[in-house]
Amino acid sequence: AILLSSFAFAQTNIIFSKNINNNKAILDTKTKAKLNHNNIMNQKTAAAGSFAIQVDVVQSIMTQKTVDLTSTNPQEKIFITGLFQDSTVMFSSNSGTRPISDIILGTVLDPRSIYLQSSFDPIVSNSDSYTLDSLFILGSYVKKTAATDTLYTWVVWGDSTNTSVFTKMNNTSVWPAPISTWRKSVIGPKVTGAIGASGNKVKAAAPASNMRLIKYVLKPEDSTFTSGRVKYKNISVGAPILIPAGSMVSAFYTFVPGGAYINSDCAYNLGGSTPQTTNGFAAAIWEQSVPTVTAVTDYVNYQVETKTMCMGVSYDKNQRHAKYSATYNNNVLGDLVSAAVIVYSIYGNSSVGINELEANSATLGQNVPNPFNGESTITYQLAKDANSVLFTVTDVMGRVISSEKGATNTGSHSIKLGSYAAGIYYYTLNVDGKTSTKKMIAQ
Repeated sequence: AILLSSFAFAQTNIIFSKNINNNKAILDTKTKAKLNHNNIMNQKTAAAGSFAIQVDVVQSIMTQKTVDLTSTNPQEKIFITGLFQDSTVMFSSNSGTRPISDIILGTVLDPRSIYLQSSFDPIVSNSDSYTLDSLFILGSYVKKTAATDTLYTWVVWGDSTNTSVFTKMNNTSVWPAPISTWRKSVIGPKVTGAIGASGNKVKAAAPASNMRLIKYVLKPEDSTFTSGRVKYKNISVGAPILIPAGSMVSAFYTFVPGGAYINSDCAYNLGGSTPQTTNGFAAAIWEQSVPTVTAVTDYVNYQVETKTMCMGVSYDKNQRHAKYSATYNNNVLGDLVSAAVIVYSIYGNSSVGINELEANSATLGQNVPNPFNGESTITYQLAKDANSVLFTVTDVMGRVISSEKGATNTGSHSIKLGSYAAGIYYYTLNVDGKTSTKKMIAQ
C-alpha cells in the first residue's frame, strides 16, 4: 500500500532554498511533521531472531542523533528537486528557470549501522544475510500529457571492497574540512554512461549477479497534478533479493519520460514563470537548513554515521559531462550532505544478540523508555558469573555522571536510572574488562 497520500498544500507554504541549490524547493514543516508522524519504521528488537523492518536510511540516522526535523526552524528539511536524465530539460521556480541538474538520486543502506534503530543495535551482524522485498520512493510526479512514463530503479549489492559494484574514493581529495574529517572514504554505486552529449543515459555498471533494474510504470493516479505535493511510490523488486552476509545494498533511480521532448521543455514548475510543457518528476531529498549553508565549512554531519557506509547517492549533469574537478560539490556519488527519501523493506534472521553474548559473555539492553523524563530501566544479561561488573553514565563531553557496581551472577539483571538533566548521555557496562556502550536521551 502507498505509505503516504498526496499532501495538499497551498503554493505559499513552499519555501525556496537560497543557499544550497536554486533548483531545490523546501517542503514546509507541516509536510515534514506528517512524514515523521507516519511511523513506517517497525523496529526490530535487540534480541536475536527473525525481523521485518522498513527503514529510511538518512532519516533514521538523523532521528537517532536527535536532529530537529519538525520545528519552525529545523536543522534538516525535505527539499524537492527535478529529476531527469536529459540535462537540457528545464525546472522552473520563483528563483528562475534553468536546466534540471539531478540525473540519479539514491541511498546506500548498511544494516550493520547502530543508527538505524532506536535501540542503537545493528539490524544484522556481519555474518547475517537479509532479504529486500520492496522500496518506497517519495516524490512528486506531475502529468501534463498522455505519455506513459517510468521510474528506473537500480538495486545493487556487495561489500565495500567490491569495485565492480561500488566506486570508492578518498574524501580528502573531494571534501574539504570539516567534511573530510567525517570518514576516511565515501562510496557510491558504480555507473556507466557518465560522459557524453545530453540524452545519454546513466545506469548501473554492476555485474548481473549483483544488480537488478526495476522499471516502475507511473500510472495516472501516481500524479499529484499540482507541483509541490508528494506521494510514496511502492516499488516492488519482483522476486525478493537475498543480500549476502557482510554486504550493503544501494537503491538509486531516475525518471525516464515516455513521450518526445525537446531542448528547453519545462518538465516541472514550482511557482516559476515558465509553464510546464511535459510530464516531470521531482524527488524528495533531505538537506541541511540550520546552520545556513553559505560555505563548505558550514556543513555539519547530521546525515553521517562514521562506522558504516550508510549515505546518500547523487549524480548530476556536470559529473556526467565530466565538468567537475576533484573539488567540493554537493552532488557526488557517495553524498554526505543530501539524500533521497527512500524506504527499504527488509527481513531476515539476525544473530546480533547471540553474537554479542558469545563475544562478551554479556549483552546490554537499551534503556526503557528512551527518551525518558524521570525514571528509566536498563537490563543486562550475563552468560556466566563475572568477577566484576561496573555500570557508568557519562555526558557527551565524557564526564562521569554516575558509577555503580552491578550484579555478577549469571542471568538477567536490571539497573534503575533516576532523574537526569535534559541532554544526551552514554552508559557503559564493563564486565571483567569488556565494555558495551549505548546512548540515551533525557528530556
